[in-house]
Amino acid sequence: MSNGDEKVCGTVRDALTAHKMDFQEADIQHATKFTVKSGAQSASINVYNSGKLHVEGKISELKTWLDHLKESIEKGTGGPVALLPAEIEKFPQTLRERVPDCDDVVLWFFQESLRCYKADSVAGAAFMLGAASEKAILLLIDAYATAIVDEGHRNSFLSRVNNRMISKKYDEFKASYAGCKSKPTDQLLAQDLTQLLDGAFNFYRHTRNAVGHPQIVPDLEKGVILANLGQFIIYIDRIYMLMRHFQKNGVVV
Repeated sequence: MSNGDEKVCGTVRDALTAHKMDFQEADIQHATKFTVKSGAQSASINVYNSGKLHVEGKISELKTWLDHLKESIEKGTGGPVALLPAEIEKFPQTLRERVPDCDDVVLWFFQESLRCYKADSVAGAAFMLGAASEKAILLLIDAYATAIVDEGHRNSFLSRVNNRMISKKYDEFKASYAGCKSKPTDQLLAQDLTQLLDGAFNFYRHTRNAVGHPQIVPDLEKGVILANLGQFIIYIDRIYMLMRHFQKNGVVV
């Protein structure tokens, strides 16, 4: 008998088997871990005894596939298939549906990134995706600063982030958020939020910089960029969920 919820484990097992995925199954504390490999890529999906699902691994096409699997199981629609051209075309619509109040600048750069990808300009896609990510992070930092309850703390934070590079702004935000006394308790936001933001933000920034600073020829894989176009939707959704939390509950540091 599996440590994870038997019914959900069966659904995950059937989906991985149906799509001929190379996977191993092992019990961990309070969960069953399905470790999946695809070439050099590796990621895992954990099924907890509560029925909750959690995906782990470095950002990759495989991890994005598992993220889609998790969402489809949670919605009761079964397992995903490989990303098809028609599904890629729906990325902007999917982003709008998940984040109706998404900033127009973020949407524009995301759509431009998709156009570059479809035109086989991997470098252009990476650069535009990095720009979209930077705008979203700036919105997050602004929302955080505005929501700081204590005026002195708010002014101190603003003095540390104003007129600084995006990487430094993000570091200051991350350091301040680590000591925040009003973090969300919702499991989706609280669990691995910093890791998700860190991984995605740094990947988008590094790939954009690799294109924007012409020192060497960038080493960019088209499949990885596609995976990150899909991951971007989840990334923006989490950012906006966190912004709404700040706006509703305030920030106590």
